[in-house]
Amino acid sequence: MSDGRGERDARSLASIEAGGIPVAAQERLDELRRRGGRFFTSDLSVGEFLLARGSAFRALTQVMGSSVYHVGWQYMPYVNAWSFSQGGVTELDTQTEAWNDARRLALGRLAEEAARAGADAVVGVRLSRAELDWGQGLIEFGSFGTAVRSEKFQLEDTPVLSNLSGQEFAKLFAHGFWPVGLVAATTVVYVVASWATQNAQQGFLSRWQNQELTDYTEGLYHARALAMRRAQQQAHQVGAHGLVGVQIEQHQHEHEVDQNGKRTDLIVELHVLGTAVVELKPDGDVPPTYIAVGIGKESE
Repeated sequence: MSDGRGERDARSLASIEAGGIPVAAQERLDELRRRGGRFFTSDLSVGEFLLARGSAFRALTQVMGSSVYHVGWQYMPYVNAWSFSQGGVTELDTQTEAWNDARRLALGRLAEEAARAGADAVVGVRLSRAELDWGQGLIEFGSFGTAVRSEKFQLEDTPVLSNLSGQEFAKLFAHGFWPVGLVAATTVVYVVASWATQNAQQGFLSRWQNQELTDYTEGLYHARALAMRRAQQQAHQVGAHGLVGVQIEQHQHEHEVDQNGKRTDLIVELHVLGTAVVELKPDGDVPPTYIAVGIGKESE
């Protein structure tokens, strides 16, 4: 029996290493699909459930995907006397890639669970992020949602993901639009504080004057532009007409530096999430569905 369990554990580990889900989760969802029946689990509210049901989408089960990821060493920009006086914004490639890859794995596993359950879509997809304190450089990405199946249309095998609520999903469909995938992007940028910004914070008149810290403002705009451009690239790749339900989350923290003099730089982390949609044809045909995860590295 121990040999059988060891072989099972090895298969689970191999599946996770390949970006999939453990064997136990595979078996549970395969059995759910095989048995069918009317019983379901859902994190939809009563209103969301009834509206989705009224649009001929039946809730199947809750699905999830997660990834615990180690962030490698990140080189911080070196600042010489000239660049220190000018300031500047630089993307932190290692941290940016880690967040994007961890989310890609979590959403890919969510999609696999939905596909095994026989779903056409996952509604109400929400993401959770955390920096874990029980190990250095560890982050966790989680994704959760409710898998649903259409009782009216014959759709493709790959379920479409959407961060829209059940009510929003039903309204979108009722007004002639269809989601074609979830788009998501993250960027982490490093903002070097120039002499002007340092003087505005620490200079003699800093307490008495209203001043915009333009280096930090530029950094926030730069981070938003990078993340939105990547989200829009994903939307174009699946032939979307637009994005709805776009959510932007922004976090920043100070980074104290003693390099050619002491200064306070800023690290900005910005996450974008939204649903790519297309307008349905006038005859009411539902277009093919796609999934906007697992896309390769975004071009800079």
